[in-house]
Amino acid sequence: MRTISVTFGEKMSPEQARAQVDRLYEMVYERWDRKITRGRFMTDLQQGRLPMEAIRVFWKNWYAFVSEINNLIGCSYQRHIWFFKRHPDLLAAFSAKVADELMNPRPPGHILVVIEQGKAFGLSEEEMIECRMLPECRALLEWARGLLYEGTITEWWAFLSCEEPIGHWARQWREALVRHYGFQEPQTRYFQVHEEADLEEHEGIMGHGEFNRQCLQRLLQEGMVLFRPGFDLEYCAMTSVDYLALFFDGVYRHVVEGEGA
Repeated sequence: MRTISVTFGEKMSPEQARAQVDRLYEMVYERWDRKITRGRFMTDLQQGRLPMEAIRVFWKNWYAFVSEINNLIGCSYQRHIWFFKRHPDLLAAFSAKVADELMNPRPPGHILVVIEQGKAFGLSEEEMIECRMLPECRALLEWARGLLYEGTITEWWAFLSCEEPIGHWARQWREALVRHYGFQEPQTRYFQVHEEADLEEHEGIMGHGEFNRQCLQRLLQEGMVLFRPGFDLEYCAMTSVDYLALFFDGVYRHVVEGEGA
């Protein structure tokens, strides 16, 4: 049963729209905590019980995911430019977000930090690039691709509600690696970068989580909440968290429970 109800064409005040977005994010965080933070993969990681092999398998798949999801975010700039032209403040922030992904710390951007982190885990660059993603991991990527190319603009920005919790998730990873796996802070750079990028303003760039909230809020203010049958704001956000949970659980089953043997 839906607990958030929005109607196409019904414009909201900024306060009403923000309240709806905040409620949606509360639901995302609750589901994330239940399915990911307290899931088997993250529980074992935070207690130091997760095998390093599981971390390496996860990271190969995470590299494959990040390398393509960043490309899809760039594609969303092109597909949704009509909306951002009408909102130049968001267009400027979106341009900064895309540039941050592709230019920081240097071209080609954040993917360099993913590779650097993988090497710290004992992976070669080739192992990451040539990774054959587990089906449970690829499902998240194909869900995102489907929303972007077949869905509506509102479905896509509801999907991105799962980006903000990744900042908190990055902090949990960093703390677990230092506390239980013998890593030093400089060896956890990927997680430091994403904890900052997703949650805080950095170098004049709006935190990615807050930017995504503002985009969704602006869509609600304009009444642009068109969804395909079977899709709605809550469904797109909750299912995105579910696919992320499947990503983690797929790696856990493959390595810890030996389903990949």
